[in-house]
Amino acid sequence: MLKGLTRRSFIAGAAATAAMASLGVGGAIAAEAKPSTLVYATSTFGQKFSPFFYTTAYDGEVVDQVVNVLLASDRGGAIVEHGIEGEVRTYNGTDYTYYGLGDVDVVQNDDGTVDYNLKMREDVVFSDGKPATIDDVIFGIYVCCDPMYDGSSTIYALPIEGMNEYRAGIQPLIDLLLAGGPEGASSSDYFNEDQFKNFWDAFKKGGANFAQEIIDYCKAKGYNAADDSIAKTAATWGFSLKDDATIDDFFSAIVDTYGYDLSDNGINNETAGTSITDFIFSELDEKFVNDLQAVIDTGISAPNISGIKRTGDYSMTVHMTKYDATAIYSCAFVVAPKHYYGDEALYDYDNNMFGFPKSDLSIVKAKNTEPMGSGPFTYEGYSNGVVTLKANKNYFLGAPATEVMLMQESVDSDYVPGIVTGTFDLAMPSINDDTLKAIESANKGGLVGDVITTYLVDYRGYGYLGINADLVNVNNEPGSDASKALRKGFMTLFSVYRDTVINSYYGDRASVIQYPISNTSWAAPQPADEGYRVAYSQDVDGNDIYSSAMSEEEKYAAALQATIGFFKAAGYTFDEASGKFTDFTTEYEVMIPGQGTQDHPAYGIIEAAVNALETIGVKLHLNDVGTSVWNNSLESNTAQMWAAAWQASVDPDMTQVYTGQNAHGNGTNSNHYSIDDPVLDEMIADARSSSDTAYRKSEYKQCFDIVMDWGVELPTYQRKNCYTVSTERVDIDTMPQDMTPFWVWYAEVERLAMR
Repeated sequence: MLKGLTRRSFIAGAAATAAMASLGVGGAIAAEAKPSTLVYATSTFGQKFSPFFYTTAYDGEVVDQVVNVLLASDRGGAIVEHGIEGEVRTYNGTDYTYYGLGDVDVVQNDDGTVDYNLKMREDVVFSDGKPATIDDVIFGIYVCCDPMYDGSSTIYALPIEGMNEYRAGIQPLIDLLLAGGPEGASSSDYFNEDQFKNFWDAFKKGGANFAQEIIDYCKAKGYNAADDSIAKTAATWGFSLKDDATIDDFFSAIVDTYGYDLSDNGINNETAGTSITDFIFSELDEKFVNDLQAVIDTGISAPNISGIKRTGDYSMTVHMTKYDATAIYSCAFVVAPKHYYGDEALYDYDNNMFGFPKSDLSIVKAKNTEPMGSGPFTYEGYSNGVVTLKANKNYFLGAPATEVMLMQESVDSDYVPGIVTGTFDLAMPSINDDTLKAIESANKGGLVGDVITTYLVDYRGYGYLGINADLVNVNNEPGSDASKALRKGFMTLFSVYRDTVINSYYGDRASVIQYPISNTSWAAPQPADEGYRVAYSQDVDGNDIYSSAMSEEEKYAAALQATIGFFKAAGYTFDEASGKFTDFTTEYEVMIPGQGTQDHPAYGIIEAAVNALETIGVKLHLNDVGTSVWNNSLESNTAQMWAAAWQASVDPDMTQVYTGQNAHGNGTNSNHYSIDDPVLDEMIADARSSSDTAYRKSEYKQCFDIVMDWGVELPTYQRKNCYTVSTERVDIDTMPQDMTPFWVWYAEVERLAMR
């Protein structure tokens, strides 16, 4: 699950000058010599190698080699503001120079608006030899902001002046029908009475099937074994119905909650597997389904995005209506050749033509499988599971030292053996005991040796345990002190087992963290910071639970006593004579996606807690399920407690995951904790609207404390990624130094050389 609207970190800079990079192949190689080739083992490609529409990380790695972006980023993931001349930044005590295709100057105006003034290098050419200009950047922006764009970019969500006006008024027929509802006009300029009737009949029938699938799912899971009526079963899904409710009544209740919004944030938020749209379309013939998805221009759309302003052949300004700390990351716009992805005859900035017909991205999508750009490599093709790339002689940092890169599909278990046998030169295997043993065996001891050189790099994310405050509370008051005490009781007991379990599961490949943020972020609290403490290490009265002199067993006992104190504060009765609660009758469940194999880093934590809680009369169930069941429960907000991991965005903004607007199934439905705290919302908004990094870090620390006080999240671990490289065939000295989640193995690929 993603934390924040993550997009990949485009890397377009390096700690090398163009002169150094140009030492690559050179003219010294004899004509008969074989080109230097690097083979990178990766997973199965989706074969959508478009900078606009790729969906898998593996396709994204191909795009990274072929297509550049305007602004580079550094080892910390921060945007390089002066990439044209190069910018020196210190990381781990070492100065590194970062280069990119452009510069950015952020100007906050007196009226609260913000201008992002962007300048582009004037010597960049695409791999076909044609020059790159700011018009190629503008073309790419309009692709990502088109009303019919369905890729992963979220540029259109930025507060860019005129964005909403440009995207308005152009929508599919189905949206126009939904907008009026079944009680609206039965005909209009865009649909007739037959279309109206057919659609709403299908909506009703498809809706009943959608609701029935939920009922069937709940029964199959045994959520309501005592009473299988629709009303009682729907109640387990969070809907209160009359005792004699029908399946149509159930779907009507869903519609009452979401209106006629079919998106994942609307009715489809309740899916038990099949989307509401699929159910509706299954009731209609193919022609009408196509008609429903056809785009209609209602004539009220603006001809351009007024905030996107071309100021020269190599410069532009993005004018935003307010400051947004995350916006600068989105200004790393794709530099994609409009003459390749679009139609030159359709590009005329002054006359509001941007390289393709508005609302028709077919010519852009036609190039999904064959990317082209100004990156270090050119795409030569995909065949038999292998993407072939060749060094781009026009790359702005110089032609790569390695002439050919083969990105080859494989399976994780073959990565390390493949390096040993010479099939692969570089891979990123899952880091587990078997992998490490295989590396050490190949090297005859150690992770770095004559056969394989291993790099362990922090993963850009962390594991955690979560609790839904709407489902775990006292008297249906999620934000009360009693409810917070109940959840903190569980979290206190979970937290004490983290060190032992995580160390046993990961060894030195992961570390326990104390705050709900990746340690790779600049906003992560550090042990030396004021107010830093171990997660859930204080009792209900604010006293420290542990001392440095305690053994592990003594800590377990102390945590259990602290848990008893929290449960008492939640209003439960504890019998001192029996050492058990007499009225803790609610049985909660923790859902872990271990596929039923118990192979999950949180399994041991919960198992230990289940056993400890049983001794005090509290029943907690550990449910080890498949990923699809786990995901459906999480997305439908029916999971009481769960284990998961986030992949963090570059900026530590907390809006998506912790604000009330996205809780209870609302908004993006990404706040599965159901934490709804106005004070927290205000602090998150304040931090997002500030450009002062020190202030933002201080605000976020207070936000983390609020989240922990609600007792809805326990950070468990931060693991590491593993890069394995052939010591025999790759010149290890040309691998990037100080790799990070944002500065990966190909961050300086133009320098990477074979032996």
